[in-house]
Amino acid sequence: MVLQWEDHPVHEKYEEEIMEHKDRVAIVTGAARGLGKCISELLAKHGAKVALWDIQTIDLKGGFNAGTGQFKAWLVDMTDEEKVRVATHQVAEEWGGIDILVNNAGILKHLRIEEMTLRDFESVIRVNLTGTFLACKYVVPYMKKRGKGKIVNIASLSGRTGRPGVGVNYAASKAGVIGLTQTLAREQGPNGIYVNCVCPGPILTELTKQVPSEVFATWNIGRAVEKDGKPEDVAEAVFFLASDRSDWITGATLDINGGILIR
Repeated sequence: MVLQWEDHPVHEKYEEEIMEHKDRVAIVTGAARGLGKCISELLAKHGAKVALWDIQTIDLKGGFNAGTGQFKAWLVDMTDEEKVRVATHQVAEEWGGIDILVNNAGILKHLRIEEMTLRDFESVIRVNLTGTFLACKYVVPYMKKRGKGKIVNIASLSGRTGRPGVGVNYAASKAGVIGLTQTLAREQGPNGIYVNCVCPGPILTELTKQVPSEVFATWNIGRAVEKDGKPEDVAEAVFFLASDRSDWITGATLDINGGILIR
């Protein structure tokens, strides 16, 4: 007997996995563009209901491809605790709970330390690190009610190792995200909540376009592959960590940098 492809159980499993996020509720911060937009679209393509959080208004007709999922946009300042608390509650009320949180919102102000004001330092810490803390703080109780959840935090290569042209404010915020991830994973593991983070290297996004091209080139020094990093490269890793495929991975930091840092 010749085994036909359509009869093979692996084929059935593959078809199921195409919609493995069906009806799961995800929050993606910093979702208006770049990494956040790409991550949101990939989750929705696989059936998730995605709450798009950003400090700027999101036009759902402006390029978002909902696929088989659903989108709803919230205007959220990640440094405002009350706005984060209220938005979290609204998402849970809208869709009956929260399964996935992707902390992607971030800003950069790359200045040398002698040129950096306290305000420059603290503003980056407040968005990148404090914002991540606030989202986790208010999402965790809803995940505990479900008895499970996936949190994926976006850190950075600069949180792993010093990088040329990167401000100490940004590097400190992303190193903090790694530490928060590791400790929260231990704290919430008994509740069925998995917490991981990814550390992208230089990625071609609207945010990095603010950086002079000569500086961006220095960030890629030592890269093992010729390919430039794109948002899709990060989105695929986030998708994996947010899925059932990663059910024995928590507290991990995944480097996505084309081999700039190999260890």
